[in-house]
Amino acid sequence: MISTNFRIITNEFQLDEAKKELDKFYSENGYVEVEARTAKTRTQKQNRALHVWCRHLAETLREKDIDTKTFFKSGFEVPFTPEIVKDNIWKPVQRAVTDKEKSSKLSRSEVSGIFDIINRLLSDKGIHVPWPEKK
Repeated sequence: MISTNFRIITNEFQLDEAKKELDKFYSENGYVEVEARTAKTRTQKQNRALHVWCRHLAETLREKDIDTKTFFKSGFEVPFTPEIVKDNIWKPVQRAVTDKEKSSKLSRSEVSGIFDIINRLLSDKGIHVPWPEKK
């Protein structure tokens, strides 16, 4: 049986409880795999907002009849999709600014910084898609 448990530990009590749970998992299964991160990476809310923003930008670019051939270079004519936005607009800026391959490894401030850079570049083309806000 595979069991997955995620927790954020911010105090001694939570740390003690996590240790107890690890001891229990190990004694029951003889195996526990643990992943620990100390940096405050982007939040799930930011992750969802990133994907909503990619979708909105792709829609905006399609509405303005801007395809990848127009946006990038000739010979690459494909309508924008959220995946194309993320892979060809977001991630190159992300790698240049943070040297990180995965958006899941970004800090909260890195997400905001990357958006600000892309937003400025898009505004030079007369395009503005605001960062999604929960309504």
